[in-house]
Amino acid sequence: MTFNYKTIEDINEYTGNEPYTLYLTSSKHVADFLRSNNEAICIVLENDEDVRDFGDYKYFVTEPYDVNHLKKIYCHINNIPHVIAANDSVIIREEIPEDLKKIYAMYDDEACKKFLTPLPPFYTFDPERRFASVKNGYMLFGYGIWIIEKTETHEVIGRVGFEYYDSNSVSLGFMIKESERKKGYAYAAAHIVVDYLRKTLPEMRIVAKCNRENPDSVRILESLDIDYTIIESV
Repeated sequence: MTFNYKTIEDINEYTGNEPYTLYLTSSKHVADFLRSNNEAICIVLENDEDVRDFGDYKYFVTEPYDVNHLKKIYCHINNIPHVIAANDSVIIREEIPEDLKKIYAMYDDEACKKFLTPLPPFYTFDPERRFASVKNGYMLFGYGIWIIEKTETHEVIGRVGFEYYDSNSVSLGFMIKESERKKGYAYAAAHIVVDYLRKTLPEMRIVAKCNRENPDSVRILESLDIDYTIIESV
């Protein structure tokens, strides 16, 4: 996907032949016109009070623009999994509804049951509503629990990311499906997301905890410059 963004303040500027484009405007008239053409729209504000003038529009920015943030907005509007970072080994991306059954399948092995907090029963929530909540969290906080894909095959092989710990800290967590463990994927994913968070939210402290009986995860934490705790049991 070749992402682009374009500022429009007059409907006569609209051509309708620009794929993968997020349209920026400070005009509700223009925004309504663009929405009638099923375009991805982000409202440009001069101050926070202007939000009230735009009804149910959801995405707002002020200048100067962060292009990566604009791309994330475009992806969220179109339910495209936004890629956080990638290397030759793994891709770290946001979760989408199609991932949910894969996530539950990955958690259904003895190591996960021993070391990780179990997931709630699958039937207890609506996948689409859960996805909306997860997506809002990604945008609101700038972090979350992301999906790990193998770069070569795009197979979903795990999860990695951060959860709220306190007002100044986040807690790192990661897991890899049973068939792909001991291949370096967790190490690569953990280092990628720690580097990512330090660049995007440098004021955040990163913490983690790990069971002493999980030596592979302990070694990964030892390789990261973060505060971690080794515990006897979860």
